[in-house]
Amino acid sequence: MKEKLSKKQAGITLVALVVTIVVLLILAGITIMYTMGENGIFKKAQEAKDKTEDAIKNEQEYMNSIDNMVNGYLNGTENGGTTGPIDEPIENIKSDWATVEKIAQEIAKDNTITSETEEVKVVIDGKRYTIKPGDIFEVEYNGEVKRVRVLGFKHDDLVDQTVYGGTHKKASISFEFLDFMTGDAYKSMNTTNTNENGWGATQMRKDLNGYATNAAAQSGAIGGLGAKLNNKSYIKQVKKKYIGTYDNASSVTTCNDYLWLLAASEVVNAGYNGGDTRGYAITKEGEQYKYYQGVTDAWDSSSTGRQKRQSSSSSIVSWWLRSLYYANSNSFCSIVHNGGSNGGGASYSIGVAPGFSV
Repeated sequence: MKEKLSKKQAGITLVALVVTIVVLLILAGITIMYTMGENGIFKKAQEAKDKTEDAIKNEQEYMNSIDNMVNGYLNGTENGGTTGPIDEPIENIKSDWATVEKIAQEIAKDNTITSETEEVKVVIDGKRYTIKPGDIFEVEYNGEVKRVRVLGFKHDDLVDQTVYGGTHKKASISFEFLDFMTGDAYKSMNTTNTNENGWGATQMRKDLNGYATNAAAQSGAIGGLGAKLNNKSYIKQVKKKYIGTYDNASSVTTCNDYLWLLAASEVVNAGYNGGDTRGYAITKEGEQYKYYQGVTDAWDSSSTGRQKRQSSSSSIVSWWLRSLYYANSNSFCSIVHNGGSNGGGASYSIGVAPGFSV
């Protein structure tokens, strides 16, 4: 009896063992399936890890894009980005006055730019332009191409301080003709040989600007010879000082012009009698332009930096200044063909190389 019971118990034990093994195998399979299978824990954990890493990467890229955009705007790139503006040679816009006007508007907004600034960098339409005093541009007068030179930045006082939008006291860029505006058509300052009442009363001033009278304050669009310039719509009217009486240093007054001849003090930094005399003028009529600060030859010496021509291919000829010659009542100052200072009778005819501001 005991033997039979032992066999029975052994059978039960064997069955239980088999069942246990089967159950363990099933549990192992389930465990493996849930840990290693297609939707297993390890798979899910890896997917969660990958998603977390992707999220971190995307967030970093987003932050980088924001940083690049901010830096782009700070560096002058119109639409941000990581590449920045493209450097564009001035040569490509030397006769594109619509772009020059845009550059002038940007210069007006930059309070760090002054009359002493030696170089300006401005971004327009994703292109960066670098402009310096002495750079050469081109303008058409009566259909003929003339070279004009950058004199400096924020030098001349505006008549209308709203021309760039907002309120700005200074014209952004001042230029001068390097080739005589009227070519070989030389002009006299006055039809009679007098310098009475100075630049403000000259026939030259009226002819250049189209003024009907000698009034010190003129307004309206540029006329006269200036109306033949293809960039006339971009020229800004500015205030120019001038000597009213040739031998009176206290006679300096102001007129408003679109086109003006340079004063001796805007070209040279010394004169015949020291003090405030400039060239052969009894006193200053404005400060020396940045370009001419770089021309270090003595005021009465030869200087290639002060020479001008009828055209780029013609000979060097004398050109008028608006300053009165200090020694008599019939002469104005001039720069002679070698670049030194001199004077001449008001009825003489020599080169016309006016300045203008944009």
